[in-house]
Amino acid sequence: MKSEKSRIELLSEFDAAPASALFDQQAVAAVRGCSEATMERDRWAGGGVPFLKIGRLVRYRKSDVLAWLEDHPIRQSTSKTA
Repeated sequence: MKSEKSRIELLSEFDAAPASALFDQQAVAAVRGCSEATMERDRWAGGGVPFLKIGRLVRYRKSDVLAWLEDHPIRQSTSKTA
């Protein structure tokens, strides 16, 4: 059974962890501010944050999440392009 942590708890754990730490999609979805369904769709489409498959588990390395976020800056308007 999956434990449900608050977004604040997930963000705190992510922030305190070393760059090599591995996180599940619930934690990375909280960091990205998206749903777990979006994380799954991104994996299926071959995009999104790079991930590791360990048996049946999907895990994300903190350093990969941070690098992905750097490559996807926050926009203030949809009319602004990269």
